Formats: sequence, structure tokens, C-alpha cells
Amino acid sequence: MRVKWSGKARTELENTLDFWSENNKSDTYSVKIAIETEKVQKEIEEDPYFLAQYIEEENVYQRIFFKKKFILYYEVKEDIVIILRFRSAKQKPLF
Repeated sequence: MRVKWSGKARTELENTLDFWSENNKSDTYSVKIAIETEKVQKEIEEDPYFLAQYIEEENVYQRIFFKKKFILYYEVKEDIVIILRFRSAKQKPLF
């Protein structure tokens, strides 16, 4: 299955990586986030339903990862997964 990132999700990921690089004065943590995000993306490509929570009223899935610090919200359509949002788990939940 293919994975496509929405512009909003891509921007949220980039902003998060920039924030942690600036906040920590180092790219180390941002690199870890990027690596974990890439791992989860590959897992979603293989099986989008594995370890995902379905939010029925919104028809989206959420996948919490990296020691429960981040969340990907995505929808599954035929042969494509669209990542809608990338969020810190500390932020108010979207749904």
C-alpha cells in the first residue's frame, strides 16, 4: 500500500523537527523522531490496521508511536494511505 502525506501533516512534522532542533540546540532528538516516523510509515504501508485505533465518527485511524509521544492520523482509501496529521501526544486530541 502506498503512503501519501498531506501538506498539513508534512508541515506539522517539519515544524516539530525544527522546534526540537532549536529547543535542544542539537539535531539528535529530531533525527530520532524522523527515524521513528519513517519506521511507522513503513509499518503502515505493510498493514495500516496494525496497532491503529479506529475513530469511527471521523473515519480515520490514529497510530501512537515513539514512546507514546507522537500521533499520526490517517485514512485508508483502496490502495493508498493518506496521512492527514502529525501531532505531539501532548497536544489536545483532534478527535
